[in-house]
Formats: sequence, C-alpha cells, structure tokens
Amino acid sequence: MHIPIQARFRGGVAGFGMRFVMLILACWTLMGAARAQSATALLKDCVAPREMPGVVASSGVVPPAKAVITARQQVPNADVLRANLCRGPGALIYVIVALRPDGRVVHVMIDGPSGRVASVQ
Repeated sequence: MHIPIQARFRGGVAGFGMRFVMLILACWTLMGAARAQSATALLKDCVAPREMPGVVASSGVVPPAKAVITARQQVPNADVLRANLCRGPGALIYVIVALRPDGRVVHVMIDGPSGRVASVQ
C-alpha cells in the first residue's frame, strides 16, 4: 500500500521544515555553550596575578593594559571585570571578562604575543 509522503510525516513538508529549523537552533545553542566552556577551561590554567609582571617581561607578551584596551574596543561601554593571562594551546592568551550594559558577560580572548583579538564570546 502506498502512503503519500505528506501523510508519513506529521505536519507534511511544513512540519519537516520546522523540525529542521529546531534541530539547527539546538545545534547552534550547543556550539555557543562549547565556546563558553572553552573560555572557562582557559581560566583554569592562568598565571597568578603576582607572577604576571615577570611572565610578561620574560615571555614577550603585550602588557596587560594594552590587552584591556583592545578588549574594550571590541566590547564598547562594557565594564571589564577581570583580566587574566592564561596558558592556551601553544601560546599565552589574555582572557578579558567584561560585563555589557545589557547584563551579558563577554569573554574577549587576546593573543598574548601579538595583542590581536583571538575571539569574542
């Protein structure tokens, strides 16, 4: 017995499209959570604040003030809550945590040696 394809899927083609959109949104949400976890993972292997001047001088990374200025340019009007120098895969990375006026927390990753923005999450 042949059943039309629209009858096989509840809601027909329109229902299939809605399920596809929901699947894409779920994947997108999970990817955002994974990126936020990567910033949190970096914060677990950071240089102690009292050791930062020595590490900055000996490793050739940009000064913390320059990293904070770069982060502020990426997230205007945000308050910088914390600036850490962390050991990333292959290089030192500044993780700047900022609070936007709308209440969202943003992690700005600054490549230590170059001072360029690596990512904004």
